[in-house]
Amino acid sequence: MWTDVRPAAEMPQLFERGGDLISFAGGLPDLDLLPLKELSEQMGRLMRLGGRIALQYSTPHVAKALVPAITDLMAREGGRTDAGNLVPTAGSQMGLLAIGLGVAAPGETVLCQTPAYPGAAAAFRTAGLRLHGAPEDAEGLDPQALPATVARLRAEGQRVRMLYCNPTFQNPTGATLSTERRHQLLDAAREADLLIVEDNPYGLLGFDGRTVQTLQGIDPEHVIHLGTFSKVFAPGLRCGWIAAPAPLAETLRRTTEVMALSPSAFTQAALAAFHARSGWDALIDAYRERYRERCGLMADALEDELGTDGPWQWQRPDGGFYLWLRHTAGADTRRLALAAAEQGVSFVPGGHFGLDGEGGDALRLAFSNVPRGRIAEGVSRLAAVLRGAEAAAAADAEGRAV
Repeated sequence: MWTDVRPAAEMPQLFERGGDLISFAGGLPDLDLLPLKELSEQMGRLMRLGGRIALQYSTPHVAKALVPAITDLMAREGGRTDAGNLVPTAGSQMGLLAIGLGVAAPGETVLCQTPAYPGAAAAFRTAGLRLHGAPEDAEGLDPQALPATVARLRAEGQRVRMLYCNPTFQNPTGATLSTERRHQLLDAAREADLLIVEDNPYGLLGFDGRTVQTLQGIDPEHVIHLGTFSKVFAPGLRCGWIAAPAPLAETLRRTTEVMALSPSAFTQAALAAFHARSGWDALIDAYRERYRERCGLMADALEDELGTDGPWQWQRPDGGFYLWLRHTAGADTRRLALAAAEQGVSFVPGGHFGLDGEGGDALRLAFSNVPRGRIAEGVSRLAAVLRGAEAAAAADAEGRAV
């Protein structure tokens, strides 16, 4: 079921077994917050006044009208870019594959922050690249250990080219790399001659409105930054961008042109029109508040059901879509997922986020798209399954002891 190159990380359909299912599986935005009437009017105006252009082929460049919208988003996290360094994509997934095909060469090694977004692993493997876990400690990516890890792999004959990470409200853990660590990581990457690929879908979704400067904002010459409108606007428009160092931008542009010929002029125009008329503040603030509330409801329910000193441990994230639960003594969450689905609740087993199946003792819960009135019930169903598995394991251990 969980293949190495399966591209979709958000797979609620794997657990759709009935109308009463409460899905914590899919990392989906809550599109109830979109101003659909306003969008409909803007898109209708776009079709009436410029439909022949918006529905035509375009060039593999970010449309001039859309550049301010992207610049605005990136600046909120201290990012720096200009139109010449922007490459349009149909979302970050396309950008990941473009990087794998255009920047690296088959057989080269990519270090990956783990647990990892499976779509990234799938993209890099599809491009013929090897994956290896990046060194980490309790605070996340470990800059001190990075040069030695790279040197060891290169001594073994591996061509280590890039480091992939999702440093802010990471999928699946929800963790964020500190500002101090970001500077240290960039220093270590330069020392090891590594290019950093920064995947940043969730960075603007901090619950308190605060942001952390992106790696690209700190060192734009050594970071390829992936941005997307999927989480701050809507995924169905399939629009994102790569902000690349100048020497790599044209290479990536040629690669994306082979992949898709041209971006959607209509989508770019629609997003540009929305930003020009409404800006980002109201929509992003609404998303932040909605996800803050739902995360709080889920974390509170987990504490009520499982306590804070039991075998299942987690940290409340400060933003994003996800909670990551891990069993301190080990558990097979793939089997638990099947049992949970029978009880009407779904999640993604942690092994799906490992580079080689590791993480099987963890699970990811997505709170972003669950109706607020269903969160506590879903956690109750989940907790009953987890407690049942604990009781069964204890009884089995007792039986073996006898």
